[in-house]
Amino acid sequence: MNRVKNMLMGVLLTIGAGSALQAKCFTFSGKSDVGVCVQGDSTDSRKEAKKICEAQEGGCGNVKSSSSRCHSNSGKCYDENGNASRSLSGY
Repeated sequence: MNRVKNMLMGVLLTIGAGSALQAKCFTFSGKSDVGVCVQGDSTDSRKEAKKICEAQEGGCGNVKSSSSRCHSNSGKCYDENGNASRSLSGY
């Protein structure tokens, strides 16, 4: 029984650690054609994404949605360093 408990705890810790390391791409209410991808999905991550959007584009408004990827025909997908791209994935 102890062995099963230990295995179960290991699985839960692995899943929990994986979700903490997730990154997201965010879109904004004022700039629907802009996406910013950063590490994490916390309030701080959303603030960081908005800060990058404001620095690059201005007038971004609030975070509207999040996804694991960003695609922009106009090259307005920004990574956590503010670098622009047409497509970012793996977030």
